[in-house]
Amino acid sequence: MFGLGSLSDQAILERIKQGDESVLILLYRKHYGMVKNFILKNNGDESVVDDIMQDTIIALWKNANKPAFLLQSKLSTYVLAISKNLWFKELKKRSKFKLVDEASHLSIGSENQKDNFDKEIIAEMVNEMDETCRKLLSYFYFDGYSTRLIAEKLNFANADSVKSKKYQCFKKLQATVLARYNKADLI
Repeated sequence: MFGLGSLSDQAILERIKQGDESVLILLYRKHYGMVKNFILKNNGDESVVDDIMQDTIIALWKNANKPAFLLQSKLSTYVLAISKNLWFKELKKRSKFKLVDEASHLSIGSENQKDNFDKEIIAEMVNEMDETCRKLLSYFYFDGYSTRLIAEKLNFANADSVKSKKYQCFKKLQATVLARYNKADLI
């Protein structure tokens, strides 16, 4: 097999299910440019493209081998969707501590002030909160867990419940910050 052009998406998936690893190399090469363009257009650089692409191909392999897997789009669309999800997760990890930025009125003026008002202060305040809020905010902001994973870890009904509780906890944290610091300290 010299390329994927003559194979249908279903034929490619069948080869994956049969354990044909050579098709993965071809998928990698075929979709590399598309994924690279997406990452470069979305605050990325070439240094991460290979990692995202490898993780995408691994995810495709795992998903295609699940008994209930059903491809409901073109394979290229599915590959791009996986890559997008992985890239956005990576971006979130890179900026996972944007806690203060969520509340625009808490943003701090100069870089020197930002250095003084750092993660340690926020982490200290989070640690003083009730157990549910402490765990939820830590999982979300410090560990970068998804709301779905947090729901599982904290026995919430679903991700929407986590979002609602996260908002409530964030408001409590915000009130604590505003009670301890003058607005002049934060501007």
